[in-house]
Amino acid sequence: MEINSLVLHPEFPQKTWVVVEQPKNEFYRMSYDPANGTFSRRSYQSLLYERGFISGVYGWIGGSGVPPASHHDVLLLTGQSPSCGEILLGHICGVFLRQDNDHKFVAVDNEIRQGMKMADLSSLDEAYYQELLRIYPRVGKGEGWFGVEVAYSYLLKKPH
Repeated sequence: MEINSLVLHPEFPQKTWVVVEQPKNEFYRMSYDPANGTFSRRSYQSLLYERGFISGVYGWIGGSGVPPASHHDVLLLTGQSPSCGEILLGHICGVFLRQDNDHKFVAVDNEIRQGMKMADLSSLDEAYYQELLRIYPRVGKGEGWFGVEVAYSYLLKKPH
């Protein structure tokens, strides 16, 4: 699959394509250049690395746009260790709503999903949930972690 021409997963919003922008254990922030289809290391530290998000990767929902243009960010909990640009299947289970509207959707891979009662933050293993909470230790007014139904409602708003 070509990153710039991805379309939403046929079972969107329940399932999504996750384009990996920030691999696990990457100290520096990575960024995508859509003009030449490459990823490059920035000069500053990754927030996810700094806050101990070790059980997943960060990227965007394929088909929702391509950074730096409008797109949906996603945190994918996974046992895999994909590289920048790899495209994985994710099951949406929640969202962190931000005051600036740069919401962060949460997805799990197939393996983690199989161990959950339902695809919702409330069914996540406690260790994964605590890891997510560390990403945004200060929650402002109107912000917070919400389950799958809220995530779906935001994903289905137009435009993507």
